[in-house]
Amino acid sequence: MSRNRDYFWFRLFKARGIGPKSLTSIAKMLETHQLAPEMLPRNKNALSAQFPGLAQILKGKIREEDREKVLEEYEQLKNLGIEIIYPGHSDFPRNLLEISPVLFVEGQRKYLTTDSVAIVGSRNVSGKGIGVARRLASDLARTGINVVSGYAKGVDSEAHLGALEAEGTTTIVLPYGIKELQQKKSFKEFDWKRDVLVVSQFDPSAKWLASNAMIRNKLVCALSKAVVVIESGPERDEKGKMSGTFNAAKTALDMDLPLFVLDPGFLDNSPRGNAELIALGGNPLDSVNGAGQIDKCISIKMEESIKTAEHNSVEQLPLPIDTK
Repeated sequence: MSRNRDYFWFRLFKARGIGPKSLTSIAKMLETHQLAPEMLPRNKNALSAQFPGLAQILKGKIREEDREKVLEEYEQLKNLGIEIIYPGHSDFPRNLLEISPVLFVEGQRKYLTTDSVAIVGSRNVSGKGIGVARRLASDLARTGINVVSGYAKGVDSEAHLGALEAEGTTTIVLPYGIKELQQKKSFKEFDWKRDVLVVSQFDPSAKWLASNAMIRNKLVCALSKAVVVIESGPERDEKGKMSGTFNAAKTALDMDLPLFVLDPGFLDNSPRGNAELIALGGNPLDSVNGAGQIDKCISIKMEESIKTAEHNSVEQLPLPIDTK
């Protein structure tokens, strides 16, 4: 069992002194040498001789006294039906390597790589905002788009429910450990095993932290083809507290993802954050035909990406030899 690949990555994940950056470096080293974890030497001296860079990262980190505790926790996750997704796993999206090299998931793993759109927004969303979030999620779900959100009160939960009510699928990205998940009453009528994927990048027993909610935003964006903001406050409120929704939207822009923001003029109390995000480059969202607007934008962006890839591949071809 100790040689299983998922256990290998879990053992590294739990090691004190090894964080996401080190896990990413280890993944890249294994890929460079075309190595699977079970191919690594078990002897420390042999590991140092053959793969000194890897040995240096691991030096003093894997403590024998932690082995039984880590193995017990690993087996508990397996018994709970929680799976570990890691670099090299068939369901691991390669674009997540620099964001979260190890994921804990429950449900339909295939939704990690399904075409998805994230819908985010305020916990204290207005009635009109709820209506748009539900309708948009349902419309997207009916076109086969998976809806991603963070399971928080307000827009997040409304988006998940809108997708499920339309017999679609949804991905829940947690800001805490996956073992801490509590199924909300309004979700109990749906088939979680079939239509829901739960994802966490944090220690399975980690409690909620505001900082983790911000960190989680990168994963929400990376799992999506586009990000939609329903309602957002300003980047920081009067007390200096940062808006999680605004942070997610800026993350989308930084990652060059299409960002759609509900036109603040549609809402009774125009949210400051919506106007600010549109000024930063967000596309004003049509409150009625938002799904069609998003689908068109995604299609155009995908065509541009294909053309760029084809152009780059031509540029990299060797020049023909002039035999004259």
